[in-house]
Amino acid sequence: MAIERRRDYGKKAPSRDAHKVYIICEGSVTEPRYFTFFEGLSSNLQVITIPSKDGETDPLKLRDYAKQKFLKNGKPNKLEYQNGDTVWFVIDTDSWEHEGKIDPLRDFCSSQNKSIAKRLSYSAWNVAQSNPCFEIWLYYHIMENPPKDFDVDKETFKAYVDRVLPGGFKSERHPQYLEDAIRNAQNNFYRDSNGKLSLFSTEMYVLGTEILHFVKRDLDKLKNKMLG
Repeated sequence: MAIERRRDYGKKAPSRDAHKVYIICEGSVTEPRYFTFFEGLSSNLQVITIPSKDGETDPLKLRDYAKQKFLKNGKPNKLEYQNGDTVWFVIDTDSWEHEGKIDPLRDFCSSQNKSIAKRLSYSAWNVAQSNPCFEIWLYYHIMENPPKDFDVDKETFKAYVDRVLPGGFKSERHPQYLEDAIRNAQNNFYRDSNGKLSLFSTEMYVLGTEILHFVKRDLDKLKNKMLG
């Protein structure tokens, strides 16, 4: 399936020292289509989406894929920590929580961050988990409050989002409301007594905040263009 692209804004070539965000995601359609919106929006940012390999969406398989891609022989490959490059695992809760496959991924990220802490004080390796799935992040681009009429026994959350958002989520247009999504997701972010993400919570607002830092001015131009 072809990935939709912005039709109302030019694509900028990245600068030599552009901040790179590598996004390793479970999906091969929805997530790449969404993040493509931000590719080339700012010359100071490169968003590089890496779908799962051969449909292997298991968080531990994504971890192993990242090791192969970025940490051959135990040494960073392609990552420029001095420029603040980050790696994000964008994952759904699904059954992975019950199978105990999310915490090991978080532990892996923590170990990588500890290894660079002596040189740089930032989190280069991160997890952005959504409960129940990535579509809750898309939902918050438009909606301020968590769903009240979603019935897990009657439909998937992906189907629910298509139903409640007029015309469905448009990846070539709706990501311009990134700032709204960050605010809505953060306002509705909770963990349960065991520290697990509550239903309708997503850590995507943290990744969204990182992206917004580089593209806010460009998003404002887009919104003003539409209003004009």
